[in-house]
Amino acid sequence: MIAKPMGLSVSAGSLNTKWKELLFSFSGFGPNFLMVLMGAFYSDAVNPAGFMDNTAGQSIVGTICLVVPGLFSVLMLVAKAFDGLIDIPFASVTDNLSTRWGRRRPPIAICFAPMVVSFAMCWLPVFGTAESAQLGNTIWFILWALVFFSTYTMCLISFYGSLSTVCSDEAQRLRVSSFKSFFDTISYCIVYALVPVIVSALNNASGGSLGMDEFVFMSLPLMFTMIIPLFMIKEGAKYGYPENEGAEKPQKITLGKSLKITFKNKIFRNWLVVNCCSFFGLQMFLVSMNTMIIGGMGMNALEMMMLNTCAFAPVPIMLYLFRKMKERRGLRFTYQTCLLSFALAILGFFFGSKLVCGDNKTVQYIIGCVGGVLGSWAIGSFFMMPYMVPSQISAVEEKLLKRNHSAMYFAAQAFATSIVGAVASYGIYDIIKNIFFTKSGSFVWAEAVAETGKSASQVAAETLGVAEDAVYNFGTTLVPFVVAIMCIVGFLFAFRMPRDYNHKEVAMAFLRMDPTLDISEYINEEEPKPEKGEILFVQIGLSVLSGFIFGFIWLGFMLRAIRKAAGEALKVRLNPLFWALGCFIPFVGIYVLIKRHSELAAAAEKYGLSIGRKTAAFIVTGILLPVLPVNVVGLSLMQHDLNRYYAAERAADAAAAPAKGVATADEAV
Repeated sequence: MIAKPMGLSVSAGSLNTKWKELLFSFSGFGPNFLMVLMGAFYSDAVNPAGFMDNTAGQSIVGTICLVVPGLFSVLMLVAKAFDGLIDIPFASVTDNLSTRWGRRRPPIAICFAPMVVSFAMCWLPVFGTAESAQLGNTIWFILWALVFFSTYTMCLISFYGSLSTVCSDEAQRLRVSSFKSFFDTISYCIVYALVPVIVSALNNASGGSLGMDEFVFMSLPLMFTMIIPLFMIKEGAKYGYPENEGAEKPQKITLGKSLKITFKNKIFRNWLVVNCCSFFGLQMFLVSMNTMIIGGMGMNALEMMMLNTCAFAPVPIMLYLFRKMKERRGLRFTYQTCLLSFALAILGFFFGSKLVCGDNKTVQYIIGCVGGVLGSWAIGSFFMMPYMVPSQISAVEEKLLKRNHSAMYFAAQAFATSIVGAVASYGIYDIIKNIFFTKSGSFVWAEAVAETGKSASQVAAETLGVAEDAVYNFGTTLVPFVVAIMCIVGFLFAFRMPRDYNHKEVAMAFLRMDPTLDISEYINEEEPKPEKGEILFVQIGLSVLSGFIFGFIWLGFMLRAIRKAAGEALKVRLNPLFWALGCFIPFVGIYVLIKRHSELAAAAEKYGLSIGRKTAAFIVTGILLPVLPVNVVGLSLMQHDLNRYYAAERAADAAAAPAKGVATADEAV
């Protein structure tokens, strides 16, 4: 029998194959996806004021506000703060739990069912849609949200707490963190790029009767990914851990002591400040992104998918470049560039808004696509860093001090980010989105209730005595500036971080806190070298999953729309073949875009519209962007011309309607 290294668990290194690493990283996908969905749509689903007069099926009941706006914002802020606060005692429980089944698995098994049920209840307005039901719905939603946040926290904190022991070394921990960040990217891609399109399509197919709540119920089975760790975390009586005896028995750490150790750790504390700054801006952006695009920029679901494709498709490549820059310039410098690029990217939502651009779609597309690519440099790192930093610190601490309270680091981080996220989402944005203004400087508070049958923007326009297109939402206008400021603040605080968070830097930080420690093993440790196979696998395989898939969907919608527009004039009907060739064969997409654009141009001539030829543009951009399976710039140009075609078609239909009416009247006479 092989002896166990002192202070380490048998579960260490239980991810002994690449597919296990990938599967373990996927475990939290379902709950994380639905939590992201809640963060992105819940506030606007129950109070859709920021959508102006077009919810595209993203609310529960049209433009109707189901809650008391101010009270709901305050109570949700309290609920999110509670969500962060309970992370700390829950982390202490899972760090010190000792059962025959282990300490991480029992909390997941116990909390799984209540997590699923409570999440579903958060989307059911049982008191109705009338104005008199707002208070009842508010209390109902908040109570179930408290249950969901508690059970979700217990499941995820136990899962994250196992990361330092199921991985055997820094290289594997970084690899699993990278996989986890990719799956998080997939969650955000689906939520922000694909969900609006799916919901809009389903809503249209159902005659406008489907709401966001029904889509949520269809997505609930994804929660079952959370049971994967129950079969992959090796602990308990069967494996002799954490119920070891003798010298290898892990220390029991009280809640107070665990908190003291965590917050006295300077290297963790400096990271926490920077993470809070970036998370404040990130959370405010995520909760308001749909309204900034649909309401602030006046775009539809497909156009939203175009912007999100530019933001998410390059993420795998950006993460690869992130690691390359980290090797040369260090983690701190690389992360600082991410903060600055994200600040610039988010400002694009203001400069691309209808307030600044009016109805100039071309300028909006350019600003949106360029901003999306800039933001993609930061997105992957925002997902990866919160997993990697705490797990690195706890892994070194366990080896040096023979104590494991890794869940507390994640809990402290979650507590801090929950507070700042709650303030950003519900303390600021959820309130200011009910404020509307005009260019002349008039402001008004407005909300929509069932009794009036009017949207919040219509109420605001009537109150101010102007046309509805002359009022703008204050929330969607202010958000980009707040996000940019917080990113810059985080950039400045990042100078207090170490150059890297590798084992050597972390061990030296512990040495400064306790000069009696022996860190010679870490001082002489060589930096782990990334595996070429791993990089290739991540870059090619997961990039398709995380971002390019939405470019594929976009191209499919485009080809179908052009086929419908061209009708009988369409010479080639092999749409699926064209789509496959354009997606997966390098440079073939150039031919596909040129061919379909020429057919669109021919179809537009019947409305007297000349959209010109863009052959040179498709060729040049297709050659310059060979790394992307889809030419997002070419698709943007095609989308612009397709929108012009639709506008001409609508104008022709509107002109024909009165003429048809006159003819019918003459016939009647």
